[in-house]
Amino acid sequence: MTINFHNKTGSKDLYLFFDYADALTSGVTGFSNMSYKQPWKDGKLALDKPFTCSFDWINSGTFWFLMTNETGANTITNHPNTAMGTADPNWVGGFFELTSLESDNMAYFDVTNVDQVGLVCGAKFSDGTHCGYGETANELISGLINGCGLSADTSAEVSIKGTDGTTYKKLWGPTVAQVSSQYSGAYDAYIKAIKDNITKLTFNADSTIGSPHCGTQLGSFKFTGYFGAPKMMPAGSSITDMNDIVASFEAIDCPKKGDITYIYLTKEALNGGTIMSGSSSGGMYVYPAFEYANPTTPSKIEKGGWANDVSLNWTATGANAVKDTTCFQAMISSVGRDLVTAMNLGYIGVTQKHNDFVYQDTSTYASAETQKKYINEWNKYITENSDSYGMAYSDGTHAKVQFHPPVNGTIDCFVLSQDDPSTDTYWSKYVAPKTKSGKGGGN
Repeated sequence: MTINFHNKTGSKDLYLFFDYADALTSGVTGFSNMSYKQPWKDGKLALDKPFTCSFDWINSGTFWFLMTNETGANTITNHPNTAMGTADPNWVGGFFELTSLESDNMAYFDVTNVDQVGLVCGAKFSDGTHCGYGETANELISGLINGCGLSADTSAEVSIKGTDGTTYKKLWGPTVAQVSSQYSGAYDAYIKAIKDNITKLTFNADSTIGSPHCGTQLGSFKFTGYFGAPKMMPAGSSITDMNDIVASFEAIDCPKKGDITYIYLTKEALNGGTIMSGSSSGGMYVYPAFEYANPTTPSKIEKGGWANDVSLNWTATGANAVKDTTCFQAMISSVGRDLVTAMNLGYIGVTQKHNDFVYQDTSTYASAETQKKYINEWNKYITENSDSYGMAYSDGTHAKVQFHPPVNGTIDCFVLSQDDPSTDTYWSKYVAPKTKSGKGGGN
């Protein structure tokens, strides 16, 4: 697969940055892992000529494009093999994610704006498919400030003076910790409303039959639950105060006949910030934990007892995270994924008319009109005005944001200036039917 980066910013100072695992790719030419390039800076490549790179296959590659101020440029000089963090105020940019799997001869491409909006791009694939934005970056930022009800002087908006002398701006999204409270205030009220309505919640966990995960492959199990502290729980948990539990779920005969598997979500696991970011640093408790890989020693599968204080997105870590994550972990995590997805989209009703919610049974969903104040406005605006991710798991809920370019084809990526009106040239304006979350990046 070949990628042509077209620099349409008008600035030779544009950086490209590549982030992937060397062990998960093959046949790379023109770029290297965790490295910055300024292909147009030294004059060897004219601004009207694209930078070209290629690979045979790549698993979970991230391709960044960015502008920096002097502080950011010094950071890159001093730490040339480190990505600047999402919440770093010294750069403005964007990125896309690309997986091309040798095993199933399929490629997955998405542009993500989960964390911020800065520079935007348009992409064209060799099969004629294209994606992009319906607005310029400046228009998108202004629209998000208004749509999300942010103040005119919101600290989420950051301006930098680039090393080329141009002033750029970006808007941090709800996943950035220092500004998440400016976006997520409605979710405390949403959680309370679901609890007050005694809304029954049902999620059918993913089947892991035929999955790439380790451990015992399991079918789908039905988890039912409620918001609020449970009346009782199995002994041995490290949760000292049951009032810390926001929601709990259980599945009968899971994964063994006669067993009940319990999931408890505390305030750390389920709050406005974690709902909008799609994960947590901990706060989920599972009993009995059938099989799980400890992230610190993923090669050792542990069984039984409690899995205490684990992430909503409960996986092993490292280059082989998918393989090392057990089927049981993936099944449990799919319940948390569907719960935060349903809350981001305001699917769970808060009135007696909607007090029996079943994920993916649209007859049990509340109407968008009655749920307006609980919908993730950041995600709503981005997905209505672009072909990019606006929240975690957008590939399952907004299928138009994930694309499948030809495995042996070409991607032309056009990095645009912040006021470039040609954004609409690439936007597909296609809204696909909702599907279950699939492979690909952007979680």
